[in-house]
Amino acid sequence: MDVPIHTIRYFCVLADELHFGRAAERLSITPPSLSQQISKLEDQIGVRLFDRSPRKVELTAHGRELLPLARRVQDDHEQVLAWARATRRDRDAPSLRVGVVAAGAGVLTTQAIATTLQRVPSARIEMRRLGFFDVIEDLDSARADVVFAPWPLNLPPRIRVEKLWSEPRVLVVPVGHRLADREAISILEAADEIFVAAGGGDPEIIDWWLVDPRPDGSRAHRGPTADSVEGLLELVAAGAGVNIAGESAAHHYRRAELAYLPITDIEPATIVLCTLADSRNPMVHTFRDTARTLSPMSDGS
Repeated sequence: MDVPIHTIRYFCVLADELHFGRAAERLSITPPSLSQQISKLEDQIGVRLFDRSPRKVELTAHGRELLPLARRVQDDHEQVLAWARATRRDRDAPSLRVGVVAAGAGVLTTQAIATTLQRVPSARIEMRRLGFFDVIEDLDSARADVVFAPWPLNLPPRIRVEKLWSEPRVLVVPVGHRLADREAISILEAADEIFVAAGGGDPEIIDWWLVDPRPDGSRAHRGPTADSVEGLLELVAAGAGVNIAGESAAHHYRRAELAYLPITDIEPATIVLCTLADSRNPMVHTFRDTARTLSPMSDGS
């Protein structure tokens, strides 16, 4: 037996109204058509669902038994339709996966995302934290469409790089460290320190972050490594060594056990936006333009 969902709806509306004229008006059909559909349903089931007389319409005992079941079927059907509409809406919505290495571009990261959502309210934006050296793999595999990352990086020509943000670098030390109370330091004052650094990456990039060699020709003393900024800061907090990070780390990774000291005599850190040069995702172009407009390092053109 196949009972169409529209027939279930006709039955429920007539059960509510108990009047063929009013029920037909709600359903945008004629009373004779509604009467025909109800009679067909009764014939399929083999019982009367309504008692009809010139003066009134009433549910029979079978009709009263069917009503809660029919309403449940109608509600379930409406939920299925709502789910299908939401799924289609999500599928058709413009989407963007934003990758962030370390603290990204500080407040500019948040501003770029917020402004993009204002420009494209239907956009679905997903964020993911990336390891220090995951930029190429995550862009190539589409796990990220755009990536905020600290420069320098060794990237192939297929990846477009735009400079967005520049910030001083800081020395990260435990709060009990001999330098923790200083307002700023020279890199040469950290000559005797053990430095923790990112592991498994390009040696030239790691050397740049460690300022190795130093301006006086001395070399950094290296200690444990980690594959994430959280891991590095955990090592520093544990007393395994000190670390050099971008200034925004002091805000994004604030911890009571750590102190962040500006280093006055080394190059600042530059944050770049990385995308595939041939990306066909229109949201990539929208986000790139937005970030460039907000960037203090760009003329916004």
